[in-house]
Amino acid sequence: MSSRRARALVCVGYLLGAGGCESPASKASHGRSEAVASASQEMSGPSLFSKERLGPALAALRAKASGKLLRLEIRAREVTMQAEDPSSPGAVVELHYQGGKVSEPEHAQLRGKGQLVDNLFDIADVKLDAIAEVTRQAVARIDPEAGSVDYVLV
Repeated sequence: MSSRRARALVCVGYLLGAGGCESPASKASHGRSEAVASASQEMSGPSLFSKERLGPALAALRAKASGKLLRLEIRAREVTMQAEDPSSPGAVVELHYQGGKVSEPEHAQLRGKGQLVDNLFDIADVKLDAIAEVTRQAVARIDPEAGSVDYVLV
């Protein structure tokens, strides 16, 4: 039997104090076969899941967008942040951090019901120090021998 490499989606809503997270129904029904990554997707180098790498990445992102956050997606090699545009309340910009560089802000299209203000959070409310441990625990529970975390969504 070949070595299996599992990907785990770790919803860190409880890092904000919530009990869980929502996922689209189409993704929630995926089985283990869709969660297994191929060996060609092997990660190399330091991961952005570590506090030492994540801190500078977030600081670089925050230098370009200082508003409250709508979404923070952390992958091993990229961080995507959606934040309220301080110069245009009610508008959201999206930025990407990859390879030590931050993209220019792009207008993000908002979808869904509700008010933007009700869905924004302050990055200071997120226990970023816990991300490394949460990802380690996810791997231990999913596939301790060859597992890896795909991304963390806040």
